[in-house]
Order: sequence, then structure tokens, then C-alpha cells
Amino acid sequence: MRNQLPPIVSVETGRVLRLNQKCFAEVLSDSGDIELPFCLPGEEVEFEKVQYPKKVNNYFKKVIKPSLERQDALCKHFTTCGGCLLQHVNQNFYKEFKSSLLNQAFINNDLNPYLIQLIKVVPVAQRRRANLEAIKKGDKLFMGFHRLQSHQVVDMEECPVLTQPLQDSIPYLRQALDNLLEPFQKSNIFVLEIDGLVDIGIEIQGVNKISEPQRVMLKDIAVQANWTRLQFRHRKFYDLILQREPINAQFGKLTIPVDPWAFLQASSVAETWMNDVIKQTLDESGPQTYLLDLFSGRGTFSGTLLNYGPVDAFEGNSKAIELLSSAGKGFSLNAQVRDLFEKPLSVKALNNYSAAVIDPPRAGADSQVQQLAESLVPTVIYISCNPETFARDAKTLEDGGYSLQAAYPIDQFLWSAHLEVVGVFKKS
Repeated sequence: MRNQLPPIVSVETGRVLRLNQKCFAEVLSDSGDIELPFCLPGEEVEFEKVQYPKKVNNYFKKVIKPSLERQDALCKHFTTCGGCLLQHVNQNFYKEFKSSLLNQAFINNDLNPYLIQLIKVVPVAQRRRANLEAIKKGDKLFMGFHRLQSHQVVDMEECPVLTQPLQDSIPYLRQALDNLLEPFQKSNIFVLEIDGLVDIGIEIQGVNKISEPQRVMLKDIAVQANWTRLQFRHRKFYDLILQREPINAQFGKLTIPVDPWAFLQASSVAETWMNDVIKQTLDESGPQTYLLDLFSGRGTFSGTLLNYGPVDAFEGNSKAIELLSSAGKGFSLNAQVRDLFEKPLSVKALNNYSAAVIDPPRAGADSQVQQLAESLVPTVIYISCNPETFARDAKTLEDGGYSLQAAYPIDQFLWSAHLEVVGVFKKS
């Protein structure tokens, strides 16, 4: 085995030029241009340079001359936990920066940035779902999110982003995982809160079943924590440890069963804002014939569309469609399983609809958008969690004869580089 030389460690300073789209600062230093988190334009900062034989890592240490835009972070774990990157900026700078993510994407794709509306930012303590990790190292439990650019789990004691019921659950989760995990075991924890009802799902790496004493212990903690439901899962096996009552989400006219593994918008506030854009657009568009919900999930927007006419919903996840179909009985809703990446709806099929809502994953929906662009659907409402792919697909729609009426930035992933966009398109 070769002897590996220790890295050369030095402390240097630099001047921050700007923030990039990843929320990292571009810093000018004697070592050249580098990237650092947790900085602001104009600041002088100190960082640690760690030089290995084939790479160099740079780590933010402290601010020497702070920006006037800087403020104290709300969370004690800021700069340790990688969940938040922008807790240190004031509200005005924050809104301008998050808006610039969409603005730059528009410019890069030759779209009109003056169509971007004022950003809406979800307040603190509004995130209703999260995925946590836990690991037992010796007799010490680490539970929380990852350290920035690392697989290391930061031991979380608080998280101001989460709704209050989920924040209140943290000490009980720690107690449960501390009693449940053996040394060096890992666990994934899925948490969801709907209308004050807390839903917890636990998975343990390499464990397909928990013992009866473990079930009793977990149920006791769930009762103390006042959780509504607690489940253990291994692949397709679910062990229901406690359930006080059903947990459902209300999507317009539809009541849909949900669980902590289900995809939901991260904030009910943001979900309401998105549906408000849909309702405003359809109210102004006049009477509808048939409406289309592409990448429908469990029906986040199908329930709103039902207020305007019959709805066809398409989604690749069979469980989501099964639940949506069941909830849609008695309504003019037709929900079908379809992989819209491999088998997008054709122009001929699309021409049957008077309005379409499309809410694809972060990668966008290039194939389906190509079909939409060639169609005669009068109104398209595109909901995206990625400004870059939204702008790319928006350009495709414009090239196909659509006119972008407005783009609404919605910030539901507070203090992160993520941004939601709702775009309204009309066929010329």
C-alpha cells in the first residue's frame, strides 16, 4: 500500500463577486477564482484551502467584512446542515436573488423577462413534508439532513423550515431511532403533516421486519408524540404500527389518501397559490369543454380542474392513478397510467382539450411539450420546479405558436436554490 501524503492546509482570504445559480459565491482570491457557500457579494471572507495531490477543496470559515445585506441566521445548524444556503440574507436581497434565477433562465432562452410577476415566498414553518436520514455511530445517534456536498448526516435538533407539528416531532423521532437502531445501522425517515395530522414512515437499511418489542416501543413513542400514523416499510411490505384516523389531502373536489412516501407539493400555501393561478386563468378563459392534467400525480390540480368540466388525468405512477381513480368516482374524471416520457399524448389526442395543465419532474417534459407546441390546445398552464427546464420548454411552446402571458415565481423551498414557476400560455 502506497504512503499517502497528508494534504497541505492553508487559510486564505478573498473578495466575493456574485452569487451563482447554485447559491454559491464566486470569490476572487490569491489562489484564483473559487466558489464558496454562505457568502454575499462585496464581502471579504476567510476560507480554508485543502490541497491534495490531484484536487483542491475550499471551505468557508468566516466573514471578515460583512455585507449590509447580511442578517443573522434563524437556525443553529446553518452552515453545518446543507438544507439551507440563504438564511444569512435579508428579505429584499433574497427576493431579488431568487427572482434572478428565473430572469436569467428567460434571458438564456430568448424569453421576455418582463412577463415575470412578483415572487411569492412561503413563510417559515410551512414545509409539510421532508425526508430525513439517521445513523447510529457507536452509541451516538445522528439524525437530520446531509452536510453540504457530503453524505455525512448532521445531527438535527431544530428545523425552522418545517411546520410546527413536524418540529415538535423531532425529539420523539430521535428517541425512537435511538432505541431502534443498532450501531452503524442507517435509517430513512419520511415525515408528513396534513392539517395538523402527523404521518411518519420509517425504513431501516437491510431490515425487512421489526420485532414485537420494537413495535411496542415505537407505538408508545407515537402515542406520546400524538402522531396520527406510524409505519415501518421494507420495499412493498408495510407494517402499520399505529393509526388513529385516515390521513387525506383535499384537492379541490377530491379527497385523496396520502402517506409520507407520496409526492405532494412541499407547502400547502404554495399549492394554494398554484391553484389560484389555474382558477384565475380558467375564469378568464371562458367556458371549457374537456380539460387535461398531465403528470397528475394523485390529483393536486385535477380537483381544481373538475370545477370547469370533465378531466382526463395521466400519470406514470400506478398507485397514484389507482387512488385518483377511486377518489374520482362520481365525478367526470378519467385517470390513466401512462409514461408521458416514453409515450407522450399525440397532437391529435391533445386537440380534444380546451385547456391543459402540465406539472413534470425537474427534468421537464421535452417530448410531451413538443407535441403540445404543435397542438391547438387554447390554454396551457405549465407548472415547474426548475426555472431552466421551464424556460427551455417555454421556448418550445413559443416556437410552436404559443404566447406566454405571465410567469409566476413561487418560492416554497425556503432558503434553497430551488424555485417553482407557473407559466400561462395561450395559442395565438
